[in-house]
Amino acid sequence: ESNHLTDLYRKEETISVAGNGCIHSPRFPSSYPRNLLLTWRLHSPESTRIQLAFDNQFGLEEPENDICRYDFVEVEDVSETSTVIRGRWCGHKEVPPRITSRTNQIKITFKSDDYFVAKPGFKICYSLVDDFQHAASETNWESVTSSVSGVSYPSPSVTDPTLTAEALDQTIAAFDTVEDLLKHFNPDSWQEDLENLYTDSGHHYRGRSYHDRKSK
Repeated sequence: ESNHLTDLYRKEETISVAGNGCIHSPRFPSSYPRNLLLTWRLHSPESTRIQLAFDNQFGLEEPENDICRYDFVEVEDVSETSTVIRGRWCGHKEVPPRITSRTNQIKITFKSDDYFVAKPGFKICYSLVDDFQHAASETNWESVTSSVSGVSYPSPSVTDPTLTAEALDQTIAAFDTVEDLLKHFNPDSWQEDLENLYTDSGHHYRGRSYHDRKSK
């Protein structure tokens, strides 16, 4: 029994992302060839992520029962331990959304079957994004501290217009537990601060998440 995948033209390309660039289906924006299986693996430097933006001129073979079975472009987040599919798209009604990788690696796959369609294909432009933790660590923290339940936190300069209340809130929200927050801000005295915090409040530390608000 013939396996149609063996009849595909296969090509894999590795791209080191150092700035802006684009990839696209062959012949874009003219009709793309049949029987393709193309893969692009994008890598960026440590402490950065990769942002993808689709060109508005997007069109592949239509889905069957809302499932992209035949021609599609797929984006996957890649890490050392897992691969997560961010999306698979086909048809022409909607342009795929902008995507930012969760690590410094991302994989893009394009497949077309043996049925010819007069569609333009796709074009994806990529760019570098500073990793959130990396950006937060470079925030202009002042030596001024404010005390909350006996625990001292480095406070942003009130004269620094670049750090808004929203930015500070996002920085704090990035930590899952009080312990993680204190380790980041006070690496030398976090254990003592943690004990003081829960002694003053009458609670015992159980490693639970200290904020329940959902990220927007």
